[in-house]
Amino acid sequence: MAEQQVATYSDKPISEKQKEKEFEEHTSTYAAFLSGTKWSVISTAAILVILYLIFIH
Repeated sequence: MAEQQVATYSDKPISEKQKEKEFEEHTSTYAAFLSGTKWSVISTAAILVILYLIFIH
């Protein structure tokens, strides 16, 4: 998808250097997404356990 976005702004073929940069950006963005997802799941589980202990137990 990043290659398509780059290609829409330029008619020139994408160089290997540009492909490497796009891949590095994608990798860092994906790592941040996974980290955010992990902490979101952990915090949601913790909140549910706390609510269970307060109201049901």
